[in-house]
Amino acid sequence: MKFKIVFVLAALIVVSCGKLGDKASSALDAVSDMGSGGANSVIAYNNAMVDYMNDAGDKITKAGDDYEKMSNMVTQKKKPTLFLAHAFIGSVPDINRERDGIFLLKPGNNLPSEVKEELTNSVKATAEAFENTHEAYKKFKDYYSNEDFKDDDWAKGKEYVDLIKTNIEAFYNKRTEAYKILRPISNQAEIELLKDHPLKESIIASKTDIGIAEEIVDIVYAEEIDVEALNAKYDELEANFTKHKDLTPELLEEHSKASNYKNFYEEIEEYLGEVRKCKRDGKITDREAESIGRDYKSLITYYNRFV
Repeated sequence: MKFKIVFVLAALIVVSCGKLGDKASSALDAVSDMGSGGANSVIAYNNAMVDYMNDAGDKITKAGDDYEKMSNMVTQKKKPTLFLAHAFIGSVPDINRERDGIFLLKPGNNLPSEVKEELTNSVKATAEAFENTHEAYKKFKDYYSNEDFKDDDWAKGKEYVDLIKTNIEAFYNKRTEAYKILRPISNQAEIELLKDHPLKESIIASKTDIGIAEEIVDIVYAEEIDVEALNAKYDELEANFTKHKDLTPELLEEHSKASNYKNFYEEIEEYLGEVRKCKRDGKITDREAESIGRDYKSLITYYNRFV
């Protein structure tokens, strides 16, 4: 089973307003009208949501790795020599816990009213999928440790494994849904705060390009890979690389950002090379998708060093 591993950015992605629904477009206008105070409130909510999603996502990724082992046990009806089941060891994120003064399910004035209900519903659904995964995982772990499979020929084990799979998929889908709602709004808030920033052009260029890189990851992790869309996004990123890699060199040097910006675009070039290699024969294997995902994760590191 190929679970999509999503690497979430603390920084945000530029999205064309023309692709948004009426509610989201109104929300963008609302952010512009809120001024710097309102923009900071939106970003505060975004950062709290990113923290929760990353913490929960780390656990879900490990549960996804263990899902393969659990599924094999149930299919083969055989207990392995060793199964550690450490996915949820340590602190487990709680959606109801305050994060830097933000309650994700009670956003208050941190979000435009146009999207508040829709976004909080998506966040709540993501959290429910996380909690359901955790619960089914714990039940399978107890079932395995107590060797209850000897009583029902692994029947209950299959139920738990199916629940884990369903809820891991729901977690990723609902998390993606939440980010699709919030990203353009948070991006508008950042642009509002950046309007007088001397490096605005370079920062927005880099945000745009890492956004395209993430769209490529979305495509290669899909169940049905749209090769035409992949080629189009590759071409867009390649064109942007040429256009953006040498932007505002004097300003970047003046603000001690030239080296980080240069390194980020060198990493973009590496990423393009990996995508080009993987898509050359017109299809993407699971292993190639994972390789592109790893390169994207590295790209995030360089991006965050710049911004």
